[in-house]
Amino acid sequence: MSQSVDPGHFFQTDASEATRARRAAKANNTFGEPLQASSKILALLPALHKKNHVFIAESCGVIRLVDLENNNTKAALFRGFSTPCTCLALSSDGTTLFAGAWEKRILAWNISTRQVTAEFKGHADFVKSLLYVPTPTGGLLLSGSSDANIIVWNPITGDRIATLKGHTRAIGTMALDPTATDDEAAVVFAGGSEREIRKWRIPYNNPGAAEEVDVLLECETSVHALRFLGDDGDLWAASADGTARRIDVTDGKKPGERTDTKLVHADYVNDVVICNNGQWVATGCRDEEVRLWDVSNGALVHTFEGHADEVTALAVVGSWLVSAGIDCTVRRWSVKPVDVKEAIEEARKRKEGVVEEKEEAKEEGLLTAEEEAELAELMDDSD
Repeated sequence: MSQSVDPGHFFQTDASEATRARRAAKANNTFGEPLQASSKILALLPALHKKNHVFIAESCGVIRLVDLENNNTKAALFRGFSTPCTCLALSSDGTTLFAGAWEKRILAWNISTRQVTAEFKGHADFVKSLLYVPTPTGGLLLSGSSDANIIVWNPITGDRIATLKGHTRAIGTMALDPTATDDEAAVVFAGGSEREIRKWRIPYNNPGAAEEVDVLLECETSVHALRFLGDDGDLWAASADGTARRIDVTDGKKPGERTDTKLVHADYVNDVVICNNGQWVATGCRDEEVRLWDVSNGALVHTFEGHADEVTALAVVGSWLVSAGIDCTVRRWSVKPVDVKEAIEEARKRKEGVVEEKEEAKEEGLLTAEEEAELAELMDDSD
C-alpha cells in the first residue's frame, strides 16, 4: 500500500502552513538572478583559481563549479560521494579541492584534472566541517564531525596525524585566527551543536600536542558558522539562538561578556560574512532571508528576499553577495552602495503595492512617417 508524502494530507500547525504557503508563493521568483542546482545546496566556497566562480556542495553528493558571470552551473563537476556533501575547503594555492560527506570520509581533487588525489578515512560519523591551515612547510587539513572529534590530516597523503578531543557534540564549523596564528602553531576556533566555542592551539611540528586553551560562552545554543572577518580579524558567530555576534577573543574577559555587537533575528542564523570593505555584515537565515546590516551601529540596512527555503551559506565574490540554499538555487546580490540603495527603493515599492506601468507601444509608432503618408494616400485612393 502506497503512502502519501503530500504535506496537505497530514496535520500541520498554522505556522507550518503559513511557511509552506509563503515558500510556494516565492518558488518561481527571479530575485537575485537564481542559478538552479540539481539538489539542496549545503555549502558554498569562492574559487581561488577563477574569477567570479564558486564551488557548491549538494545533497546529492556532487560538487559544482559555478560560473556566476556566465550563468553556468556546469563549469566543472566533482564526483565521488553517494551521500550529501556537507563542507568544502581549498588548499592555499587554490589547486586542490577538499570535501566532506555523510559517508564519514573526505575526498581531495586536483581542480584542473578533476581527479581524486586522496581519500581521508577516520571519522565514526558525518563529516560536517573542513579547514585548510597553511604551515611554513606545507599545510594541514582539519575536519570536524558528528562524532565530536577534530582530526588533523596530511592533506597530500590522506594520513591521519592527530585527533583532538574535547567537544561533546557535532563540530559544524571551524575558523583560523589570523592574528594569533604564528610560525609555530595555528590557533583555531571550533563550534557546532553545543553552545561552547572552543579555542585550540595546534603546533605544526606536533599536532598531537594540541591544547584547548579557551572556551567562549557567548551563544545560547548551537553555533552554525564561525568566521574571522574584516581588517581587524574580528570573530563573528552565527547561531541557532537567532543571533549573529561579533566576539572579542582576547584573553582576560569573563565568559558571556565578550560580545560587543549582537544582531538579533527571528530565526536561526546559518552564516555571516563581511562585505563592502567592512561597512556591512550579511547574514543568511532559516527564514529564507539574506539580511544586510550596518557594522557600525547594528542597524538593518536591507533584506534581500528571493530564496524559497532556508539559506544555508553565503560568500562575497567581487561586488556580489552570493547566497545558496535548500531551495536548490545560488543567488547574487550586488552590494555596491548605489545598487543597494536601488534595491531598498524597489522593495519599498513592492511592499506598498506600487506597480511601475510599462508604456504601451502605440500602433502609429510601428510605422515611419513616410509609411504613414503612403498608407493615408492608399486609403484615399480606395474611396
